[in-house]
Amino acid sequence: MPMPALTTAPLKRRLASLVYELLLTAAVTCVAMIPAGIAAAVLGRIWPPLASMAVSIIMVGGWWLYFRANWQRRGQTLPMRVWKIGLVNQNGKRPTAKEFKMRFIWACVFLVFVPLLAYSVLHSMGIPPKTAAATALFWWILPWGYALLHPDKQFLYDALAGTRLVDQPESK
Repeated sequence: MPMPALTTAPLKRRLASLVYELLLTAAVTCVAMIPAGIAAAVLGRIWPPLASMAVSIIMVGGWWLYFRANWQRRGQTLPMRVWKIGLVNQNGKRPTAKEFKMRFIWACVFLVFVPLLAYSVLHSMGIPPKTAAATALFWWILPWGYALLHPDKQFLYDALAGTRLVDQPESK
């Protein structure tokens, strides 16, 4: 399948957008912590593993609502608009709902679940919590460092989801 003539957004601009995105995602996380805290308090008395699962589902659900609302409405989050970055599929068109979901799932796998799993394994091996956490965060290099090896400089989760981050032309 040939690549469309869209220009890939420069890596520095995409990373700057990610920093801004982290701030907004932190705000979404704080809002999602309200129902998650309530669920943890109520369900923790019944069965603590259920409380942990509920908190995880509420957090991931809050993130999904934020990203889905932005991607489906305009195809961009606020940081992407600020940095003039568009999200397209491999055909250069707006991604389908399935492609949005796959991008979100792959990003969660590499940015949340793999570091958490790494932390859990390292901590269970007797490594102190701070050292285990710092080491687990090295997994964050994988999805973004992959862009240095990818021919089109795309992040790993974009390559797996069939999406691309491209220069967004000025709208008139």
